[in-house]
Amino acid sequence: MKRFIWTILYMLLAFFAEGQSTDTANFFQKLTPDNIKLQFAGNIGFLSTGIGYASPQKHWKGDILYGFVPAKYAAGSTLHLLTLKGRYGTLDRSYSQNVNIQWINVGLWGNYAFGDRYFVRLPEYYSPGYYLIRPGLNIGVFVGSEIKYKNIGAYYELGTTDKQLIHFFKNLEAFSFPYMFSAAIGVIYHLNQ
Repeated sequence: MKRFIWTILYMLLAFFAEGQSTDTANFFQKLTPDNIKLQFAGNIGFLSTGIGYASPQKHWKGDILYGFVPAKYAAGSTLHLLTLKGRYGTLDRSYSQNVNIQWINVGLWGNYAFGDRYFVRLPEYYSPGYYLIRPGLNIGVFVGSEIKYKNIGAYYELGTTDKQLIHFFKNLEAFSFPYMFSAAIGVIYHLNQ
């Protein structure tokens, strides 16, 4: 867990240190997020919220999100997730001064699930090789679009996870193709234009 947190912090500092001036105010301005978002579903929590950053050209974007799944949907105990998400917007069009659509966003995310039932390292009470896939760490890919009017945006994503892909290819007869995908919808408030 410590390694995961240090990796996140290192990636953030490396991202913001590029071209850093000695001016402290400028450094802290770079730390200010470009957007705030709220997402429903998409394998990163029933509801997820977080902050996002964008490259100067607005093609590359990254998010840090906290998600949760209520106990009602998570086998009796609330599930908490921390997600890092990156995406690239390939087709960006402005239709007026206030309306912008990113028609195609492709991305990758990774998250960590907190709790006793979720782990990255195999606990001692399991024999080696018992779990092929660790339940505490998830990786996913997605494609989606975003429409923005002034500072407010809405988006959708269709994606899958490493576990769903493995289950699909190991059980072609039992695992239906549409069930390996999930959908997400979200709203986004852009702090910086």
